[in-house]
Amino acid sequence: MNTKPYHRKLYQYIVEELGQRIVQGIHRAGEVLPTEDQLCQTLGVSRGVLREATKLLTQKGLILTRPRVGMLVLPRENWNLFDPDVLLWRLQVEDKFAFLKTVTEVRRLIESEATRQAALRATADEVAEIKMLLTRLQDLLSDDSRYNYEDYLAADIAFHTAILKACHNELLSQIGSTMRTVVHKARESDIADIAAQKASLPFHVAIVDGISHQDPDAAYKASQEMFENVWQQIIPS
Repeated sequence: MNTKPYHRKLYQYIVEELGQRIVQGIHRAGEVLPTEDQLCQTLGVSRGVLREATKLLTQKGLILTRPRVGMLVLPRENWNLFDPDVLLWRLQVEDKFAFLKTVTEVRRLIESEATRQAALRATADEVAEIKMLLTRLQDLLSDDSRYNYEDYLAADIAFHTAILKACHNELLSQIGSTMRTVVHKARESDIADIAAQKASLPFHVAIVDGISHQDPDAAYKASQEMFENVWQQIIPS
């Protein structure tokens, strides 16, 4: 195996290696993976490391360990499709447009409802934080010569994460954050143009207006319009 950065645990690389093979179809549904001894030898790891990895792969719905059978690769319908790793592995191998279409549809449902709930439930401190993050986005887009996409991306994630938190629904918040992180990973290389970000800024402003005025319908409408704008950017030219 290639030398890996020291800060990750070894079993995490095994999870990634085997998980990617399964998502890519190298190991197909119904197939039994090589034995522990074979995998340990091939991957250059101990049984303890491999077993830690297989525990995580089982949690992700990719494999099932059966006595006297071994590690069975499960069909796609068993996968935990909201698992961040599974989403990223799918992104690497699937048609990018189809993947983004699916993720954007889910984000639109989750984040727009979270925005509505944030308008009803956000505390004064949470509203202040959301406003501060909007100001940060506006500042980053105020001068083309100072624009840096990575800085904007980090600020945008923080902005929407704050709204998800302010909805005070753990499930909405967690799923929404996962989907947003993955879609930003997918888009980070091809919508870096400041014009695309400036086009979305009025929708961010309208979302904050709806939340700060405790107007759930206005906040929801602004979020829906933002996703419509996002979708127009995603559609292949």
